[in-house]
Amino acid sequence: MLYEKFIPANGVTAFLPVSSLTTDATIVKKTTVDSQQSGPSTQSKWFGGLNSIRFVLAFIVVLSHLGNPIAIALRHSNLKLLQYVGMLLGVSFVGVSAVIAFFVISGFVIHYPNRNGIRDVKLFYVKRLVRVLVPLLVIMLAGMPFGNPERAVVWSLYCELIYYAIYPTLAKINTAWRVKLIFAFIVAAILIGTVGQPDLVSMLAQSDRGYMGDLWRFGFKLTWLVGLPYWLLGVMMAEKIDFVQQRVSTQRIWLWRIGLYAATVVCCTLRFHSFVPYSLSMLIMAAPIAKWLEQEIIYYRTKQPTAWLENFGKFSYSLYLCHPLIITALLTFVPLTVYSYLGYLMVCVVGAYLFYLLLEKPSHLLAEKLAGSLKKM
Repeated sequence: MLYEKFIPANGVTAFLPVSSLTTDATIVKKTTVDSQQSGPSTQSKWFGGLNSIRFVLAFIVVLSHLGNPIAIALRHSNLKLLQYVGMLLGVSFVGVSAVIAFFVISGFVIHYPNRNGIRDVKLFYVKRLVRVLVPLLVIMLAGMPFGNPERAVVWSLYCELIYYAIYPTLAKINTAWRVKLIFAFIVAAILIGTVGQPDLVSMLAQSDRGYMGDLWRFGFKLTWLVGLPYWLLGVMMAEKIDFVQQRVSTQRIWLWRIGLYAATVVCCTLRFHSFVPYSLSMLIMAAPIAKWLEQEIIYYRTKQPTAWLENFGKFSYSLYLCHPLIITALLTFVPLTVYSYLGYLMVCVVGAYLFYLLLEKPSHLLAEKLAGSLKKM
């Protein structure tokens, strides 16, 4: 991995990784202004650490869907301490909070290079849609013999596709992004209070009154509206990230990580034991998640990200997309036990990497080729 010296607007020297193999989710146009020059210069830069975060988030989703036989075994232990450890493990991996973070990251990386307007809307759509749709369509076809287990994650991808579709229009609306964000939060709150009323009634009554508790309870037609505020938080982060002057220490970033982890554990516990739906708790958690991601980006201005995590992050979309099918296929041959648990995780990662090489990476190249053809027209 090569590193290129970069001095951001706040004057703090950082080293950002430069690679010939890039993913659109982490490459953005970094505009810097030299006080000795009359105008801005634009260069392609990494936001170091984002790939690492994306892999960790995707892996959390895998852990949340796989189930944890180790946690189950510990909960049945005769030792009280091990029982508590098992209970903690059972609520430690909250996939929906990772999805919220994905939405924020998506809004950030889409808006950052387009803050001053989209140069070519057709190119924007081609690059985004081809990268997402080609792997998605393939995995949906592959999942048909197994009952399409990928439905556990594609609801969020449908949301993403809608955000890509409406972003150029949102960008043209002559209203501050903050106003758009507030409006989106109001719409989401209205949906939670109306369509999600059974969840709220169950929470108030502390009994099942049609309780579902999941963020995607609103269906494909409405869930994107509930998720839109999270995506717009990423847009807001892109608007201000260059103007943030603070430095984030290692101690501070770990306090953020541990604090956010603890908060997600509480949300998961409340969802399963106190009828508090994710639609409500994640609406409250959205701002802290966005702030944590901002802190991570600032932290990696002066810190080199872990090389292997950055590389693994390149196929995080494949891991997110493939793992339900891989897990379902494995279950037909190998029971999920304490002894096979690690093997399941390894197969998910290796299978996702192969999917990336065979389909996701070629879809990136296809998107670039199509975009190049459009430029020549």
